Formats: sequence, structure tokens, C-alpha cells
Amino acid sequence: MSRGALLLGTAKIDITPARPIPLAGFGNRSGPYLGVNRRLFARVNVFEQESGGSTRRLLIAQGDIIWWGSERMERIRSELGSRFGIGPADVILSAQHTHGGPQTSTLFCDVLGLPDEDYLRELDEALLRGVEQAVARLEPVTVWRGKGECVVGVNRRKLVGGRMTMAPNPEGPLDPDVNVVRFRKEDGSTKAVFLHYACHPTTTNSNYVTSEYPGVAAERLEATIGCGAVVSFLQGCTGNVRPALHRDGKFYSGTEEDVARLGRTLADEVERVLAGPMEEIAPALEAGRRAVAQLPFQELPTKERLEASVAEGGVSAQWGRKLLGDPNRLRPSIPLELTLLRLSGDLSFLAMDGEIVLEYGEYIKRRTGGRTLPMGYSNGMIGYVPTAAQIEEGGYEGKDSGVYFALPAAFAPEIENVIKSAIDELIGKEE
Repeated sequence: MSRGALLLGTAKIDITPARPIPLAGFGNRSGPYLGVNRRLFARVNVFEQESGGSTRRLLIAQGDIIWWGSERMERIRSELGSRFGIGPADVILSAQHTHGGPQTSTLFCDVLGLPDEDYLRELDEALLRGVEQAVARLEPVTVWRGKGECVVGVNRRKLVGGRMTMAPNPEGPLDPDVNVVRFRKEDGSTKAVFLHYACHPTTTNSNYVTSEYPGVAAERLEATIGCGAVVSFLQGCTGNVRPALHRDGKFYSGTEEDVARLGRTLADEVERVLAGPMEEIAPALEAGRRAVAQLPFQELPTKERLEASVAEGGVSAQWGRKLLGDPNRLRPSIPLELTLLRLSGDLSFLAMDGEIVLEYGEYIKRRTGGRTLPMGYSNGMIGYVPTAAQIEEGGYEGKDSGVYFALPAAFAPEIENVIKSAIDELIGKEE
């Protein structure tokens, strides 16, 4: 089948809130943010290619936000389809997961951050404006791929005194891969770069807006590359990995200086990869593919249990009220959505709408020989998605976090097989 040249259009839109509003991700904060340390952006990449007499468009957009609200995805997909001809399966909206931005979903307990309806509307409008600009800037590109390594994070699950805790575990699993994709214009200059890496952007818990270390890396690279290049940080499966800021066996919250240092460290490695030999990839856009994995819960709470939790106050009360106010939350399972976008036979992206732990990302890479890059925090958010072993071990990712995301119960260990079956369904042809 004959294919035309791959076209790429990009845009970079400022999505920093115009006025002080609450930030998301840390329960120790109160009130609106105190200032802006680093501005937030949405980076939009629209791909287009003709094949067999038809034209296909794919969208990969990245936001300096904590997540994209699941409840907003249907409307966003509808707008993308009607205005730009981008199908519902041809979209990955990736959040780099900064905890220095506003709450972008109304589904969770207040302790994770209070959403601001005006900002949510402005965010949706900014995304669509960025897509409109990107479509107007479509031009031919070639695709180049390289890989490096960088360690700014550490595994955060450690067994202490027979109990799973959130503590630095240098012996735990970690993915140091820095995958770099470069898109060159016909004159050889760089139009865009994808930076794929896996580490929580939780360097600092201050009450200031910040794009965190991913934003530092992206803006540093945009400045050094020049030519108006747009650099998108694509967050991997980093549910159980965070920045390696610890002493005496405990994590500590860093400063903006630490944010800058980690971002520069990552940018340095990307620059090294860009300066070296990279493999050219023959582009071949394919229709996006979606799968839904129904993740079962353990025993659901009774109405009496929920009413008792409300009486307890605090986060338990927030959890109880959320579930009592919406009976749909008491279903025996929740859907995890997986989306596969393929730019070529040698480069695909598999995105999931959860805080996916590292082990699932490693499974995807092994199954595809590294041809498919795994992404969490995409196209919505359901909460942490642990492995069967982590559920049995307990701890934050395996059990405790569900309350904050207003999930009715911990996941059943069977979810691991369900998720891997869904992954296999999407990427089976790549074996």
C-alpha cells in the first residue's frame, strides 16, 4: 500500500491558571496557590498521512497537569471528531502528572484538590485551540529514534517491620530508559521531540504552580534546539517511582532548585541522545485501537459502612459521601481504558487512564521488544493500578490510595491477568 509523507503540526499553549486557585496532589496544602514558579503548557502534536486514497489523523497532546478528567473525555473526543476529523480511538491526551497544577477532575475526594470549573472549561478550550493551530501548521517530517538512560527516581515501596511503606527502595524495580523521538522538517531542522520517561513529578510539595522537572527538561530542550521546536514529555508507568530525594531512609520534599536540577539532568541525557546517531523510522500511521479492561474490586462496602465513615470525619467522610451520593460508584468493577497509537511498525504508544505501576510498563516493553512505549495518566484517570503482588502486600499503591480516588474498595488480585490480557489483545500482532 502506497503512503504519502508523514505530516506533523504542533502547538504550545499556556494553560497556567489566570488567578490563584487550589492545586492538586498533596493533602497538606490549603487555600489557593501562593504564586507561579514555572508556567504550565499544553503541547499538541497532530499527525496526518495519506494511505490508499484516504487520510488519517492522530493526536498526541501532553499537558502540564496532574491528569485529564475522565468525565470530560467524551465531550473532548466529540469536539475533536466534529471539528478536526480525529476519531475517538485516534487520541492520546497525556498528563505529565505535575502536582504543582490545578485539580482537573471532579471525581475524587477533596483532599486531592478542589476543582475550579472556570479553569476546567479554559483547559478544554486551550486544548482545542492548540489542535486548531497544529492542524494549520501541518508539514512533512521524518522520524528518528534514540535511547539513553537517566536515574532521577527511586522505587518507593519498601517492606519495613513487616509492613509495606512508602519509603526509598534503591533495590526495587526502576526503569532508567530515556526514549527520544525526533521529528525533522524537510530542511533538517527539528520540528518536535518526544521525551518518554517514568518518574513521578513530586519533587516539591510547595503551594506554588510548577511544571516540575518534566517542564524544566522540556523548556530547556526547546531553548537549546531552537527553531520553534515543541518538546513533549510523555509520562511512563510510574505509579511506584518518585524522585530520589531521601535521607536516613525517608523521603523529603525538595525545593524549586531540586526541581531545576532533576530537570537539567534529564535534559542533559536527551541532548546527548540527540547529538548522537539516531535510527530513522519509516512512518506508517494506523487507525488507533482501544480496549477496555473491567477491573474487579474486592468486597464492596455496605451502606452502614459508608454512613459510619461519614461519621468518622476527615478523608473517610469525604469518601463515604462520594459513594453514598453516587450509587454507580458501588459497581463490582471499574473500566480501565487502553489506547494504542501506531506511528510505524517500529514505534507505538500504549496509553492507559490510571496511575499505572512500573511493572505493567515493563511488561509492555518486553512483549514488543521496546517498540511500544507505555504511558499512564492518559485519556482520564481512575486511580492507582497495582499488580497482584502489590495488592497482597498492601501499602499505598496496593490498597490505601483507593480512598482518595473515591474507589469503593481495593482491587482484586485478578486485575493483573485482566490487564495483561487487554494489553495482549492490543499488541498481539507485534509479537
